Amino acid sequence: MYESIELLNELENLAQTIDKRIERITERIKNAPDGTLRISKTQNVNQYYHRKLSNDTLGKYIPRKDRSVAEGLAQKDYDIKLLEALTSQQKAIKQFLNTFDPDAAQQVFTNLTAARQALVTPEFLSDEEYIEQWMNEPYERLGFKKDDQEFYTAKGERVRSKSEILIADALLRNNIPYRLEFPVYDGKIIIGAPDFKCLNVRLRKDYYWEHLGKLGDEDYSNRNVKKLAQYTLADDFDETRLILTFETDKHPLNTKVIEAKIRRYLI
Repeated sequence: MYESIELLNELENLAQTIDKRIERITERIKNAPDGTLRISKTQNVNQYYHRKLSNDTLGKYIPRKDRSVAEGLAQKDYDIKLLEALTSQQKAIKQFLNTFDPDAAQQVFTNLTAARQALVTPEFLSDEEYIEQWMNEPYERLGFKKDDQEFYTAKGERVRSKSEILIADALLRNNIPYRLEFPVYDGKIIIGAPDFKCLNVRLRKDYYWEHLGKLGDEDYSNRNVKKLAQYTLADDFDETRLILTFETDKHPLNTKVIEAKIRRYLI
């Protein structure tokens, strides 16, 4: 199901892109010169002719100084064919979006009677089953030093800062499953343990959330620049799934930013 949702999102984005191109190309055609272009090759030299009327088979010769006219006509010919292709693509995409049901495959099991469900192994996990499986994946979290300050989330989990409390509690309010300091691997090597690993349930995608809370501290900043570079260079890490928030002493973490990140990536 989640693969279907991703496909639908991509197709909707593509449809919007095509709409903008069609609008731009239609405007170009509207402002293009009247008529069509004929090209004749003589002694390996292209010669251009402007056919202003449909029954004009030869057209008027376009001298080199008026090359822009030939370019405008050629562009129009190209744009007309391109518009036809894009309109066909747009029609096919919109027809697919109007008829495709992303839940159809999963609903096959849901629509079975309870007696039949008991005899069948479903192809798809429900959201609840997927979340449970995701939450139960074993790992070992980083420990704390004796002199570390104690901060606790609404769920009673110990975190490393007040800002992490804000993030964790916002995730909880929005029903976003998360794990604290889940390790990131490059191959079999652990290259980091971001503050949160979060699950976009709708897309069944993992996102990592790093909060950089001491950017005024030079040593801290240098360590985290190095860590972010490791993420970027890791073959097994998808950087598009990394959520970043920042703060300094003068600019604390804004809760509106937290909510915006959650809406953008996790819902």
